[in-house]
Amino acid sequence: MRAVTIVPREADSLRVQEVPDPAPAAGEALVRVLESGLCGTDAEITAGLYGAAPPDSPYLILGHENLGIVESAPTGSAVTPGDLVVSTVRRPCPEGCLPCRSGQNDMCLTGHYRERGIQELPGFMSERYAEDPAYMVRVPRHLRPVAVLVEPMTVAQKGLEQAFRIQQRMPWEPRHALVLGAGPVGLLAAAAMRLRGLEVTVASREAPGSPRDELLGQAGIRYLSTETIPAEELRQRLDRLDIVFEATGAAALIGPAVSAVGTDGVCILASVTEAGRKTTLDLGAWNRQMVLGNRVVFGTVNANRRHFEAAVRDLETAEERQPGWMGRLITRRLPFTDAARALVREPSDIKTVLVFAGGC
Repeated sequence: MRAVTIVPREADSLRVQEVPDPAPAAGEALVRVLESGLCGTDAEITAGLYGAAPPDSPYLILGHENLGIVESAPTGSAVTPGDLVVSTVRRPCPEGCLPCRSGQNDMCLTGHYRERGIQELPGFMSERYAEDPAYMVRVPRHLRPVAVLVEPMTVAQKGLEQAFRIQQRMPWEPRHALVLGAGPVGLLAAAAMRLRGLEVTVASREAPGSPRDELLGQAGIRYLSTETIPAEELRQRLDRLDIVFEATGAAALIGPAVSAVGTDGVCILASVTEAGRKTTLDLGAWNRQMVLGNRVVFGTVNANRRHFEAAVRDLETAEERQPGWMGRLITRRLPFTDAARALVREPSDIKTVLVFAGGC
């Protein structure tokens, strides 16, 4: 079969090549890949910044965002041939730390977890893969056009779940939310909060009246351009913010994100930013703001099975309320043989998806 591969830590090594067909082990299902989404992680791995191949392989098959159809499955398993499925990404550490033993390997304590398409496990940018059905989440067939968005949607689902759990510390009825960043994760987070009845504002660098501005407006989400309103001034321009969701990937915006949170509010940091960015911070003023305002700041990464299931439910709800809106987030679909071209971002890009098989 063919797959999109890279040599870890070697820039510009991406290629589409023949690789051995997967041989399902006992208890594993075989899945034919339909689509795989591209994100910043794939671009950074391709640039040689990080990533690790399986121990017995000189290359890593890319891809953690996925959608496939089950071709064969063990008798009595949770999936059957013909099911549409999305697989989770992270696998437990060999030490079996408490979170990994509890099915929350996204909270692994040792850091020795493995991840499909990222760290020591082949990814989903191949024509087929084999996997334990325990890591597969079924997707209703009517969500086929948008189901590849399940994995990026899990970032929002996990962050929001954690925020609401943390806020059980007090009576809390969030009304206003700010999302920094209008990439796929930011837009999906904004949509998820709008589905929960919040008034949502998205701030990003695109100019007013841009396609993103129009798209958000159709979902009842306000857009502000940081070209005209600096991020540092957003707090003064908006009502008290109960939730701030940072999804820019820009270290310079972490400070404004934290500062924008209102009294009793929560700031969710969902970006993995580059180290080395230094700034001057008045720690006394920051601490005073946090303590006297009962504010919370936390980071979130990866997701476990329940967040994938929640993502499927939100995509269903979104399709019922506003058919076709989620599909507009996918701005390019290209054959997987064009993976190198797909990694070159175009100005209009929101989400680019590689197509491995049609139909279904």
